[in-house]
Amino acid sequence: MKFAASRATARKASVAGLAAVALLGATGCSAINQQATTLHYAPSDGIVADVGGAELRNVALITSAPEAESRYIGTLSSATGEPLEVSITVDGTQTRFSVPGEESLILEDPANEQVIPSSGGRPGTIVDATVEVNGESDTVGITILDGTLPEYREFVPGGADPAADEHLYETPAAEEGGH
Repeated sequence: MKFAASRATARKASVAGLAAVALLGATGCSAINQQATTLHYAPSDGIVADVGGAELRNVALITSAPEAESRYIGTLSSATGEPLEVSITVDGTQTRFSVPGEESLILEDPANEQVIPSSGGRPGTIVDATVEVNGESDTVGITILDGTLPEYREFVPGGADPAADEHLYETPAAEEGGH
């Protein structure tokens, strides 16, 4: 009888051990991997950066080619609530922005439009930019976009090329028998 009781106890212990291993296997990934929802990232195509009290949100340059004019889009805000003078230098061109203290400067607004002669980068790449605020500066990467996506077409200096997105649509299949 004593032998049967220890066998039942051993069985219960092994079942409990297997359940613990299965539970650990199902949840163990979060023990060694960073949880994706805790990562800070730019939720859109532009960048997110904080320099000298200025908050740059979704900042990007829109252009049609590396040596063509480029327009800034995005939002600049003051983290302190005080007005700021922000300068961004890309490809040798410095652009100054006056950021109000209590509001955000939305660069898509026609009143805030800033165009530079060249971004120095192809659409789809990132170029280095020096951001300077109140004597503090930092180098950030700014995304270069073109008019392929409809939401950016109106911001391409000189207008977007209507053929820029033709490659995104379905083309008729080749005739049978050929490759």
